[in-house]
Amino acid sequence: MIDFARVIELPLAPGAIWSGLWDIRGLARCIPGCQDTQEVEPRRRYRATVRERIGPYGVEIPIEVIVDSLEEGVRLAVKASGRDSVLSSAVKVSLIAAVAARDSGASLTVQGKLEVSGKLAALGEAVLQRKTRDVLGEFAANLERFLTGQDATAAV
Repeated sequence: MIDFARVIELPLAPGAIWSGLWDIRGLARCIPGCQDTQEVEPRRRYRATVRERIGPYGVEIPIEVIVDSLEEGVRLAVKASGRDSVLSSAVKVSLIAAVAARDSGASLTVQGKLEVSGKLAALGEAVLQRKTRDVLGEFAANLERFLTGQDATAAV
């Protein structure tokens, strides 16, 4: 099990960040490897495919995402799970995203847990922690560009 946390400071009002979290297509472009996003039930259930390289493996994991709880404008809890059938590896993520006002804008805090099994787990905790840290870093940079309008590809 890998615990992760990241605080992303943004020069935006909390409401702008919250709105961005519900722009599913835009948000998906911020997540490394996230593709084929589908809204199954608005603000409740989603599907996506994650294609990413982890160590020597290229993975393709269809993911089911469920919004577990929601405090409108402030906090949401999400659970996601999927399985790469080629590697016989399962991935489960539970995370909480919280938006808070700051003097110079707002922050988005993302914290959670990652569980990995199968061949991916055999890569070891150090490899998985490094990959998790790298993905969070890319997500933070992409999210800032998306929410501040600096990412031309995010404009729809």
